[in-house]
Amino acid sequence: MEQTMSYWMKYKQLFHQVIRYEDNISLFKIDIWRVNLFRETLIYGLPVSLIAIIPLLVTEIEGGKILFPIFNIVFIMSFMGLVLNRKIELDYKMVFVVAILYVVAVIYLFFVGAEGPGSIYLLMITVFSAMIFPERMAYVSLLINILICVGIGLILKFNLFPTPLSDSYDLSLWLAYSGNLIFVSFISILMITNVLNGFEKTIAKEGVLVKKLDASEKHYRNVFDSNPVPMYIFELRTGNFLKVNEAAVEKYGYSLEEFMKMNIADIRPADEISKLMDIFSTVRTREYTGLITHKNKKGDLFPVEIDTNIVTVDGVEARLVLSTDVSERLNYVRMIERQNQDLKDIAWIQSHMVRAPLTNIMSLTELMLQDPQSDQTDMLTMLKDSTDKLNEAIESIVKQAEQNQVTTNEKQHS
Repeated sequence: MEQTMSYWMKYKQLFHQVIRYEDNISLFKIDIWRVNLFRETLIYGLPVSLIAIIPLLVTEIEGGKILFPIFNIVFIMSFMGLVLNRKIELDYKMVFVVAILYVVAVIYLFFVGAEGPGSIYLLMITVFSAMIFPERMAYVSLLINILICVGIGLILKFNLFPTPLSDSYDLSLWLAYSGNLIFVSFISILMITNVLNGFEKTIAKEGVLVKKLDASEKHYRNVFDSNPVPMYIFELRTGNFLKVNEAAVEKYGYSLEEFMKMNIADIRPADEISKLMDIFSTVRTREYTGLITHKNKKGDLFPVEIDTNIVTVDGVEARLVLSTDVSERLNYVRMIERQNQDLKDIAWIQSHMVRAPLTNIMSLTELMLQDPQSDQTDMLTMLKDSTDKLNEAIESIVKQAEQNQVTTNEKQHS
């Protein structure tokens, strides 16, 4: 059994080597699926044909008819020599194969008669041609069938030479028989070509869609790989990383190989693992956006804003994450909030510590102007006290403003 399978595999390999889509094609354009169909038909058709040929040869030889068996042997040898000839272009080889089959069909008609397989072969060749050739060539086979039927009709009408057909058919009966044969051939070609045209259009559309999908996939792959913001994809079920881009490798300090052995929990601080589990349970099937804390390979913590979405990678449900470091943004917000608080403090100092002594100074000055001759010692003492308080308030405001400026400069340089 193993030896038989070995021979069969060698037999198939031989046909795959001599009938290839890459071979030269000059007569007409043939799609690769037609070439595959032609090759597979020959691979399986030749061994199966022996089931029909051998009993017929035995019958003819027992009947003392040697010419017909010799023809079959020559036909088989010629057929195999043509098929296995590597120098013949593929489309010419296909045409020659169909031509030889037509010769066989005609010989069978003349030697065996209409009761033999000749007419069946004519119909089979028509179907075979419609399958392996473009549409216009399929209708050429219909024309050949018509010419063969007309030729046999002329032979029967004028009795040009004896044939088994003459024993069964006169001209009128042959016309009825051949008319049905041609009709079935036409319907077969019509149906097959319509089906195959729809099939080829579907293949063409699928090819266009595949190209568009490939282009789209390539585009998004480039967007993922070249994005300056860290991006990664992890499996929803396990949390293991599936893909990371170069920005993530640079930001977190892990190599690509290290990332592929890690889990999403490895870039989160220990005190946020429970929060990570909550995120898994609440946003498993939807988008999620929020602020969380990540850590790099050195253990440094930094805040990130993540935007996520559900994706499928090689049939695995996963989550795509865009992770943006917002440290500078949060520091800037804190600085603005601190400056706002300082301004509030300055406004409070102005309204409480500056306005009171200033009001006193203004009141004492007014009294002194109203009574310039009176003893103004007490008023001057009070005026000096208010002036000192005003000076202290101004110094406090200036000091606080200077401290705020130093803090701002430090934040900017850091």
